[in-house]
Amino acid sequence: MSYLAASKTTRAPLSENLKPIRDSLFKLLPLLEAHPQWYGSIYFERKASKTYSVNLKQSQVSDQLSSGAVFRIYDGLTLFEEATDDLDPDRLKKFVLEFVKRVEKQERPSEFELRPYTPPRWKDRLAAPLEAEITSQIPPVVDARTPVHFGIRFARDPFQTGTQDHFKKLSEILERCKQLATEQGLSPSDLTYLVCRETVAREESIFIDRESNLSQTLYRLALTVICMSGAERTFFRTGGLGGLETVELHENDLARILKDLKSLRNAGRLQPGKYRVLFGPEITGVLAHEAFGHSQEGDTCVRGRSKAWELHRTGDRVGNSQATILNNPALFENGGQTYGAWGSYFFDEEGWLSQEQVLLDQGKLLAPMTNLTSAIRLGVPRTANGKRESWASGVYTRQTNTYFSPGDQTLDSLMNQLGDGYLALHPAGGMEDPKGMGIQVGISYLYEVKNGKNTGKILKGPAGGDIQMTGYTPDVLNSIIGKSKIDYNTQESDRSRFPHNDVGGCGKYHKEFVFAGCGGPYVLLDQVILG
Repeated sequence: MSYLAASKTTRAPLSENLKPIRDSLFKLLPLLEAHPQWYGSIYFERKASKTYSVNLKQSQVSDQLSSGAVFRIYDGLTLFEEATDDLDPDRLKKFVLEFVKRVEKQERPSEFELRPYTPPRWKDRLAAPLEAEITSQIPPVVDARTPVHFGIRFARDPFQTGTQDHFKKLSEILERCKQLATEQGLSPSDLTYLVCRETVAREESIFIDRESNLSQTLYRLALTVICMSGAERTFFRTGGLGGLETVELHENDLARILKDLKSLRNAGRLQPGKYRVLFGPEITGVLAHEAFGHSQEGDTCVRGRSKAWELHRTGDRVGNSQATILNNPALFENGGQTYGAWGSYFFDEEGWLSQEQVLLDQGKLLAPMTNLTSAIRLGVPRTANGKRESWASGVYTRQTNTYFSPGDQTLDSLMNQLGDGYLALHPAGGMEDPKGMGIQVGISYLYEVKNGKNTGKILKGPAGGDIQMTGYTPDVLNSIIGKSKIDYNTQESDRSRFPHNDVGGCGKYHKEFVFAGCGGPYVLLDQVILG
């Protein structure tokens, strides 16, 4: 079902108490453009979340609230910014005036050529291939002063549910886990740890420059169930942008992780080597994220830390015809679900409207993702990938939802082609080397497949922990044999527009955590290194 056609949905509004803040910020913009060549902008965000947790011994709730504003001046050579969480109008004006004075006092080398920036007008913005979820929320007559608000759609309001109701829901899941564990052959004493955790967040942001006055409200929800038996651990995770419909849990999801937990207690260990393996959507997403996600971040290219920029310019191929990777912050449908994918938003922290971008096209590298400064320095188009961990952190080029394009096969056909090999469904992180193009994809455990059928046997890593797929990224991308359709359980053509993207996160430079989705179709690879 199309997300846009979903019935009885509502859009998340901008909180009333943020509207006066928006007005006061708008009045400060002219101060940031005190000189003709300057480009000024303002970004404000407020993030409020609650996490409810129930385990075998206790229930607890934790709150987080963060808000602040970032003021920026680009003088044609250097981008300056200052941030504050003091939103008093008089003190904000004084703060901005002092910021402007500091920028004016900066000495600038005379030998550098200025590269001024002119933001796009609405006519230019609307000429881009934007999703209907974005264009439908823009007024028919819009100019630089028009307040434009984007609200995520939701069917079941997550903020109408009280704390006790959340605890009741999570406690019921926990009790059902214990019941299903018995059915799977696990005794009560076998379950050494169970936890059900749900996070509900309201994220609101405002971006203002001389050509736009934008705001957005996102509802971000996640549900996680973790089961442990001694050192063995399985988990289920779901979530997205929308209402309570994003965190629905089905009994077969619980039964599966408990069945796997039982199998892990007696699991064998994988002999390191090269194998044929079928990656499920979540593992596929990690592969895409680590392969040519990080190395296609524009600021990494600017710093000379990515081989991808060189290969883009030379036109060398780094994968076969099956290797197409996209980054898309405008996923407002998630596979067959009617809610937004985890890494989505309407515009980034620099006010750029979200749209799909192809990073790798049948093995050929296209232009990288960018933020404002990396686009200027590389001389490539802007994309909506300027992201911060929070208003108190710097902005970098970051991934949103990164995934492989779908193929044309069903899951059954890929299993038949797999023959004797392994099925990987549960991720355990990943790493990459953008300069050397090495890659590592973590897999919690593998399912053994014989003659295209799951034998029920589970294997752990050689040391009894996670399994790692390692290799040289082009070799891995050239080993792809086939990909599934998005709707992989049917012979019919795909009805879903985009593949499923999992709940995930991403760090940069060993810090700077941001939300990111990763997913795609099932991908079959041959002779990849597992150990």
